Amino acid sequence: MHEKPADMIIVGAGLSGLLTAWRCLDVNPELCVMVIEASDHIAGDHTWSFNLTDVAEELRDWIQPFIAYQWDRYDVKFPKRERTLEIPYCTGNSDTLRACVQPHIESGRLRLMLNTQVSELTSESVTLKNDEVLEAACVLDARGFEPRGDEIPGWQKFVGRVIKTEKPHGLHHPVIMDATVEQIDGYRFLYLLPFSDTELLVEDTYFSDTSNLSENEISARIDDYIKDKGWSDHKVLRTEKGVLPMMMATDRDDDSSKIGLAGGFAVAATGFTVPCAVEIANKVAQTIRSEGIIALNVYVPKLRSEHIARERYPRLLNRMFFRAAEPQKRFIILQRFYGFKEGLIKRFYRNGLTRRDKARILIGKPPVPVSKALYNFSEKAFIKRERAARKQNQ
Repeated sequence: MHEKPADMIIVGAGLSGLLTAWRCLDVNPELCVMVIEASDHIAGDHTWSFNLTDVAEELRDWIQPFIAYQWDRYDVKFPKRERTLEIPYCTGNSDTLRACVQPHIESGRLRLMLNTQVSELTSESVTLKNDEVLEAACVLDARGFEPRGDEIPGWQKFVGRVIKTEKPHGLHHPVIMDATVEQIDGYRFLYLLPFSDTELLVEDTYFSDTSNLSENEISARIDDYIKDKGWSDHKVLRTEKGVLPMMMATDRDDDSSKIGLAGGFAVAATGFTVPCAVEIANKVAQTIRSEGIIALNVYVPKLRSEHIARERYPRLLNRMFFRAAEPQKRFIILQRFYGFKEGLIKRFYRNGLTRRDKARILIGKPPVPVSKALYNFSEKAFIKRERAARKQNQ
């Protein structure tokens, strides 16, 4: 008996690829999906966090199995401001993501092709490195971010370490930004997630102009931070690192079926990927249900165009942050931002700012020089200058 061909192929078994497969299979009982992954396992080894309010209410029950830890509030700390925000904060990880898709793997509706390199793909076919060609009604590319000529990012980069302390560490909820530390390589902050009384993630994060990650130097700074907090008696359970784009400008215009970071689906001003991944996964699943798989070949590029248009203001904020502000003083922008009302902060994270919110963020005592702000205001002019500089440096 021959196996039924996959109705849809997703290339890349990371956050976006697996959330999309999971949601599509949940919503469409007859669907069969194949996921192709270059490594020997799915979901990687990552932690993903988000505000619960970033996710549409009707999708929170569905995403709940992905959430490993949830807190009612979190803290931010700056040299001249400390604050607790009553915003539910959630974290999922690679283990919970694998558990979400495992029932579909066991049923045979989600098929995995691991250790498999892809040389080319179209909206309806995948060519493997061994020249084998796989076909499906729709192929989605979820392989992650790769630098492109039509996208100009700043960078969020980090090294994280999950530790287990011998004595209780004393944290009861996350500290998503501790910017009281020395400012190095742009905006630097420590990110703390308490998983239990003695287990926590300590992550040293940078909003930087470059994608270079000096893991040894950052690890040494984590050691110093842990020592200063009195957590020296501990053992390391796991480590992780990452370099993620924070888009400043784009004039991207292509019709490929890319999702996740490959498709530019991230919140530009925060680097958060879960809210976009959840939204896109649901929209893809509902489109299959109402219009059929073939419709995705037109619908996904349309979704990306809509997302790029919606992110215009966050990209402006990133240009102010990465190009108008002095690197060692970037923390002042976030210090000011976290003085706004909680409702505005919630809307900012879910990219739902009102016109009044946008004006409120930009108006007032400017945290960046006015001349530099005006110089970087136009996205088109910014792209033109960046391309000219890139060409000159080649």
